[in-house]
Amino acid sequence: MPPLSPQRIPVQTGANCGLFAVVSAARFLGCDATTERALVGQLDQLEKADPRTFIGEVLSIDLLLDLIRGIRLNGEAFFRAQSAVFSTPAQLRARLQASAQTGSALLIPFARPESYDVFYRLLGRQSTGDVKAAAVDAARKAKDAERVFLPADAHWALVNRWEATQGTVFLADSFEDVWGAGHGYEADFSLEKLVAANLALDGCFDWGNFLDAQGRVWGMGDLLGRAYAPSAPRLKNPARLEAILRNGMQEALDLRGRLIVLERMQ
Repeated sequence: MPPLSPQRIPVQTGANCGLFAVVSAARFLGCDATTERALVGQLDQLEKADPRTFIGEVLSIDLLLDLIRGIRLNGEAFFRAQSAVFSTPAQLRARLQASAQTGSALLIPFARPESYDVFYRLLGRQSTGDVKAAAVDAARKAKDAERVFLPADAHWALVNRWEATQGTVFLADSFEDVWGAGHGYEADFSLEKLVAANLALDGCFDWGNFLDAQGRVWGMGDLLGRAYAPSAPRLKNPARLEAILRNGMQEALDLRGRLIVLERMQ
């Protein structure tokens, strides 16, 4: 499958990077606009009904698999989804090669460090003349030198393309609209760093960036851009919320060493 152009990479509306990775995958697999609208509507309903997610966040592989498998168009499953394991660059390379041969989409969770955010924000501002090339070059060097990946920075993206000779993976990243043009962008990782960023996800997600001390959420949108009510976490799954609050805003992740392989069935 040809990769998505940056203009076709969607921008997430909150903590829902996993859901937007699915939208990116639908586009990657050739869904038309009508099919995408139906798919997004169902995915939004499935997320709202599942107590394992408060505001569209996906902290486990099995949750995203269940949401994807729940999408049905014309009464039939739309995607075939399965998880695949890896723990080394060679194993991830084999997954990338298999995906290129079958035309499947790969959704991968990884720890996204702040140095990546800084670089891509500056890169976007450079296009408007707000930032000098020297600042962008310095940020690029900091990104390329990054060696610290933290589970609190858990994120999802579609593997958009990869360059086998250089060992570089390009992710269709929905994190933010760095260009100010209503779309996401490609974020590049070396194969080795992407594996390290995934294997770092063996700790806890930090809810302190999303919840206040009472367990309320502010400024987060759903898949359709509608704001969640501040009380959404408590109304949806009060027992889970209380456990997070008792644990100092920490919640265990189940993302390490796995990715999702996605194919169309229709």
